Amino acid sequence: MVREGNDFREASWQEAFERINAGLGEVIEHHGPESVAVYIGNPSAHNVGLGMGLGIFAGALGSPHIYSAGSVDQLPKQLASELMFGNGMAIPVPDITGTDYLLMLGANPIVSNGSLWMVPDFRGKLRAMRSRGGRLVTVDPRRTETARLADEHVFIKPGTDAWLLAALAAELHRRGRRIPSSYPIEHADSLFSRLATVTPEMAALMTGIPGETIMDIVGGLDSAANPVVYGRVGTTIQRHGTLTSFLVEVINLLTGSLDHSGGAMFPEQPYRSPASSSNSPNYARYHTRVSGYPEVLGQFPAAALAEEMETPGEGQIRALVCVAGNPVVSNPDSDRLANAIASLDLVVCVDIYHTETSQFADVILPGTSPFEEGHYDHFLGAMGYRNAARYSSPVFASDRADEWRTMLQLGYLTRYRQVATESELDNYEDTVIAGLVAAHCNDPTSPIHGRDIQEIMALIEPTQGVERLLDVGMRVGRFGDHFSGGDGLTLNRVAASPDGIDLGPLREDRLAEVVRRPNGRIDLGPQAILDDLDRLLQEQPDSDSTFRLVGRRNTRSNNSWLRNLPMLGRGRNLCVLEMHPDDAGRLGIGEGDTVQVSTGSAQLRIPVSLTKDILPGIVVMPHGFSQTQGLRQSRLQPGENYNRLVAAAEVDAPSGTSALNGIAVSIVADQHPSQSKRKR
Repeated sequence: MVREGNDFREASWQEAFERINAGLGEVIEHHGPESVAVYIGNPSAHNVGLGMGLGIFAGALGSPHIYSAGSVDQLPKQLASELMFGNGMAIPVPDITGTDYLLMLGANPIVSNGSLWMVPDFRGKLRAMRSRGGRLVTVDPRRTETARLADEHVFIKPGTDAWLLAALAAELHRRGRRIPSSYPIEHADSLFSRLATVTPEMAALMTGIPGETIMDIVGGLDSAANPVVYGRVGTTIQRHGTLTSFLVEVINLLTGSLDHSGGAMFPEQPYRSPASSSNSPNYARYHTRVSGYPEVLGQFPAAALAEEMETPGEGQIRALVCVAGNPVVSNPDSDRLANAIASLDLVVCVDIYHTETSQFADVILPGTSPFEEGHYDHFLGAMGYRNAARYSSPVFASDRADEWRTMLQLGYLTRYRQVATESELDNYEDTVIAGLVAAHCNDPTSPIHGRDIQEIMALIEPTQGVERLLDVGMRVGRFGDHFSGGDGLTLNRVAASPDGIDLGPLREDRLAEVVRRPNGRIDLGPQAILDDLDRLLQEQPDSDSTFRLVGRRNTRSNNSWLRNLPMLGRGRNLCVLEMHPDDAGRLGIGEGDTVQVSTGSAQLRIPVSLTKDILPGIVVMPHGFSQTQGLRQSRLQPGENYNRLVAAAEVDAPSGTSALNGIAVSIVADQHPSQSKRKR
């Protein structure tokens, strides 16, 4: 689709790419590549063509303005691993097959399937853990679907998880727990000297968790044979998300659980990337020009997007390429961001939906459906509770370009300032594959180090497409055949087992492989962590009159993707504000009444659902909804957009990730009684 005035019309791929080429060329010629931003949406983690192809386009563009949904999701967890291990992909997961005490914060695997912990059939695995005498303790402001199955659920004030974890670590340390000498650590004194000032009584005041409950958790961690702590998105999208994620692993170190069976272990991705030639951390190598947010793993936080578009001067964003994302709904201060995107010289969207963001596009490039493309878990495959490999072949043939081919074309026209013919695109793909093979052949840690590049190129089994990259990555991985004709993995062998190949349980003693800091040691005192810990220790408890808002999702929705699918858009209204009956009674609010929820950013109206599954003073609202009018497709189930309420400046300081959970809101009963009742 290409824009004609205020509407779109269908166009050929050739015309669409020519318009993109002209628009990008003009912006880059007059303002430089740094004036173009790329936003990467969550679906790219579930689409191997996008995931692999985005790097080609971003590399050709050469702009520092790379943004993703990660900074409204998991980026603090990755930054914690980058600071601690020198490896942002070293994300430990609970070895649920062996643990006997699982402390879970801000995670809901019954709904999310584990998210950064691939753990299908969590119910069954929980039953097996209990049969061994194990316990699950959940910590969450809401009694979630997972919390209802737990042996114990602990309510916590939103955004205070770092206080709880600091108290747990400090108390374990006071009990004589020390990080075992088998762990190669440094700077522990800098961390524990600060933690020593934290007491259970202080944490109780900040978190709302009784001191005796905190001590019970300490006792559970201290006495269990195989304890493990795990935190997910509820712990990352808050004002101390990176510190919270860091302290999770500090406790796993104190209990000797990290990198040990039954504890927090490192899964192995069958796909192997070439080792980086740089020893510098992937953090704060450059900063945004307006607020000075640091780069994290090659990207800026989405909280900076609007101000970088609005603020004149050298480096101002003037064009946006949005790939499988909907930042107008999924990012903070949504109204402001929508206005900023509307002011740009060029907007290109790669998407299978018409969205609140693509309404501002000059060109929309459609993707293929999941049934028309092959799939391999190139990102989440590194986070399974067991090691496994699975490739899903396309179910149906497609008569249009897949996302891999689209990304190649965007990379080509950006690099060469012209639209590639099919043969030119084939040659460009060959160049990309040869570059990857060369990186492996030049990598001293690779099993094909020193091999001839052309020899390896001739051995790659698929003849075209992103599957060539997958074949190379699998074959040079630990489970691969190393291009030596053995019994190891190749893409063809994996594809021949459509249910996947079980590669066995997680392995212990992998720290030497996953720690990539130059000295090989685990850093327990990175300055960014110590600074944020100092900020934490200066905080004061909330007043009792403050409402704190937290998010949720449910099994009928997935971020902002599925709002317009007929089978999922029917039924009861999901976009409601959950409120405790005590709060509702005090404000004169009944079930189904509409209330006004306000912050300094926006005000919205939403019906109330009363529940005792949350603490008084806490309100809960789902994310991903929108009331945007004028879309080409009307929303089957519209609702208020949570992120309109969130100020862009509310962030986790080390990572710049938006603090979407625990924001202060004011709530009043709607003043329009005739409109205040909805379906009950």
